[in-house]
Amino acid sequence: MFKEKTAMLGKGEIKYFVGGTGRPLIHLHGAGGVRPNAGLEALAENVTIYMPVLPGFDGTAEIAGIDSMETLADLVADFIDKEIGEAADVLGLSFGGWLAAWLAVRHPSKVGQLCMENPAGFRPKDAPAPSTDPETRMKQMYAYPERLPKETKSDKVIAKNLSMLGHYHGDTSFDEKLASQLGKIECLTMIMHGTRDGRVPEEAVQFLKRDIPRSHLIYVYDAAHSMETDQPARFAHLVADFMERAEAFLVNQGTTSGRPQQVL
Repeated sequence: MFKEKTAMLGKGEIKYFVGGTGRPLIHLHGAGGVRPNAGLEALAENVTIYMPVLPGFDGTAEIAGIDSMETLADLVADFIDKEIGEAADVLGLSFGGWLAAWLAVRHPSKVGQLCMENPAGFRPKDAPAPSTDPETRMKQMYAYPERLPKETKSDKVIAKNLSMLGHYHGDTSFDEKLASQLGKIECLTMIMHGTRDGRVPEEAVQFLKRDIPRSHLIYVYDAAHSMETDQPARFAHLVADFMERAEAFLVNQGTTSGRPQQVL
């Protein structure tokens, strides 16, 4: 479904995947790199998804001068200019959600609507760090690990992907510089949090809801950190509905006793 292409940007070239039909949507991946899955395939029925492989991830080369969340956001803005040519909706997962917030702060004219899926970068200092134990981490990441696509990346690539997090944000778990600028985010924003997410604490998404002016916080039931694989149908419907109907996505299209229902 998704075709691999190359974008020649001002700072260098990056690989990306694209597929689907409809208005453009940039998907910014998490620490695992680009991972097509059932949720993204379902979403691609309503939007055209562009999935850039961020430099250093998935076996790609790093790019000189792109070594922070800010410069990475600048690179994504250049990608939007070169490959889409107009403002695009943005969906960021975990690390990608953190990056999406920087993009919206630094390049507001490039972002249509913003969706942050279990975003990293805003962990309270007194919150426990995510577990590094493989078994515990798997439970924190996936409510239904059996729904994961078969792993195709080597152990070496997976390890390098994880190391790239430190390359872009060091050991920071709460981005104070970005936090102080969340009020600058002008676009309509949806923050999604899985009710079984073990990687991002609820306090983090509540903080974002409080400080981003036009934001809505939506909980996705029975999903852990990767709701794209845990609840693909719910994920795809919610994101597509938000992108299509904007503020009206809060009102269910169906009715009960003649009254609209709220999405909770």
